[in-house]
Amino acid sequence: MRSISLLFGTYNHQPDGTPPERFEAVYQQAYKPFLSLLYKYPRIPGVLHYCGSLFEWLEAQHPEFIMLLKEMIRRKQVELLGGGYHAPVLALLPDGDKLGQIEKMSTFIRTTFGTRPRGSWIAERVWEPSLARILSNSGIEYTFLDDHHFHIAGVEEQDCYQPYLTEDQGKTITVLPLHLALQRMIPAKTPEDLILELHGTAGQTGGKTAVILLPGETLEDEQTNPPIYTNNGWLPRFFDLLEENREWLHPRNPRYNLESVQPQGRLYFPCLSSMETMNSALSPKRQKICQEVSKRIRKAESVVYLQRGFFRQFLTRYPEVNLLYSRLMYTHVLVNQIRGDKYKKKAALNELWKGQTGAVYWHGHHGGAYANHLRKAAYRAFIEAEKITRNAGMFMPAIIATDYDMDGHDEYLYQGKVLNAFVHRMGAILLELDYLPKSWNYLDTIARWPERYHRYKYEGCDWYMRKGFIDHFFAPNTTLEKFDRMSYQEMGDFIDQPFELEELKREQRKLIMLRHGQVRIKRKSYPVTLRKSYRFKENGIELSIAVINGGSAPIELWYGLEFNLALAGKGDKFSDFSVQIGEKEKRVSCEATALDSINSVWIDDKANGVRLSLGADRAFSLWSLPVETVCYEREKRTTLYQGSCFVSQWEINLQPEQQDELKVSIDLRKG
Repeated sequence: MRSISLLFGTYNHQPDGTPPERFEAVYQQAYKPFLSLLYKYPRIPGVLHYCGSLFEWLEAQHPEFIMLLKEMIRRKQVELLGGGYHAPVLALLPDGDKLGQIEKMSTFIRTTFGTRPRGSWIAERVWEPSLARILSNSGIEYTFLDDHHFHIAGVEEQDCYQPYLTEDQGKTITVLPLHLALQRMIPAKTPEDLILELHGTAGQTGGKTAVILLPGETLEDEQTNPPIYTNNGWLPRFFDLLEENREWLHPRNPRYNLESVQPQGRLYFPCLSSMETMNSALSPKRQKICQEVSKRIRKAESVVYLQRGFFRQFLTRYPEVNLLYSRLMYTHVLVNQIRGDKYKKKAALNELWKGQTGAVYWHGHHGGAYANHLRKAAYRAFIEAEKITRNAGMFMPAIIATDYDMDGHDEYLYQGKVLNAFVHRMGAILLELDYLPKSWNYLDTIARWPERYHRYKYEGCDWYMRKGFIDHFFAPNTTLEKFDRMSYQEMGDFIDQPFELEELKREQRKLIMLRHGQVRIKRKSYPVTLRKSYRFKENGIELSIAVINGGSAPIELWYGLEFNLALAGKGDKFSDFSVQIGEKEKRVSCEATALDSINSVWIDDKANGVRLSLGADRAFSLWSLPVETVCYEREKRTTLYQGSCFVSQWEINLQPEQQDELKVSIDLRKG
């Protein structure tokens, strides 16, 4: 008789930094009703995965959910999968952190539920061959990858209903295929359609296993049509059909039915991930080409022969993601320098691992790297980890030169007792500005990079990172609106070009960088030199900018200095902006505003209780505007606030060989 085994369940993840109200909403609409429904069908086993941050929230807010899970595990109905505790993209992490995160999850499941996981979930199914060794060394026996991974590895469609073995350096692990076509039928097709599909797949001699693991967050009644649970919902009907067809359709848990995870051969998988991440890792232009090519060949063949992107390409496509990854690696080094204090090291490791949450290291159709609150949580964790590594009595502020972002050139990192400030050679811009008392990076911004889903060009038109102390030379017809839409013409070549190190005075906490560049005026290029002198103080930064006319003709310049501040959000709830004009203080809107004759700018960060001030030694014109990106959240097109941009401007007239020096500063103090 035809028969088939079915592994059915959900994987559930809420990243660190998710607002509490979102946790509660998904719990009430998805997590709770799914487990409650499954409990009513004790003969139907479930394979479930929950990330560590979700487990912690459930323990604190809904311990009854944990108690229900314990009961279902005791009666061998539910199997819990392990994996990285904070749902990291394991392939990006140093091996020690991979092992640590997996062991932390395994230890939690063992101490809480009395069982050690044998299977593992891999976030976004980001696979690199070395993971076989890591998982095996962690005591994991089997894991799951998308079925297209198997097709690319050489498995035909009819043979993709059984597990296979893979290995690295002699360490083996069993891998089961996730059947995405079956998953997409829920709830797009009827439960009867899915049962018929499974019956058609069943083999005459048995031995086939279909695996359907759904993202739990998609099983919200409010987000599905037809409803999943209510009004004779999709899942209750499906569970009824599973009961009615038990003679040939056998729901299983691999932990208690080892025959379902017996490998039928050996495979080697290349570096792959979920289809969405592989598509999104490409530039918009290449995404379009890939889509056009896939239409010309059969769909199955397009999966096999079009490799699309590689997950690590997110580190080059989004420079801000690379900076967060660089922060991860740098913090990893700091934490692993702790010696002799295991409690201190454990606390630092826990913070480091929080920052490794995988959701912020890529962007697809949803927020991801553009999710402001998730990036803030990651940076907060890294800063907390760094603070733990410091010996309060021995720490001395200093500037170090190191290849922080792994681009082959040194960056300059000032680490103080109140501030961290990292300077990059490209543009001599400020990359990171950490206010340590609040563990907040005020330069955790992201630019409006072009995306395939943009309707209009100006929705994603930035060509440089939105960071601190960016040098502009504007044309006379430049307006705030043109600058906002990036339709203005940049006259200088300083923003994304390298500066040379002129002097590094470690004792004086001073850094001087220089670039001999060009400014175009009326279709003619003039040699201009910028010398940027950073001086780092306890609560702020002083920057002297010397603009030097290196030519033989007088020039008239419109110079702008851009600084972007990453605040918790836009509006009065999060911050107040005000400026000083002469002796008067004036409040400023958070929307796009142009002002003249400004002496200084104050920003009251209400979320952190910090007042920031931007000042200069002479009056300036000011543009202030929010930086917002367009993306999708839960299938809804939305605009996300990323930061507030301030551009100070001066008119500078220089005779041949003459220079003009501007002095600006930023100061951060508790409000």
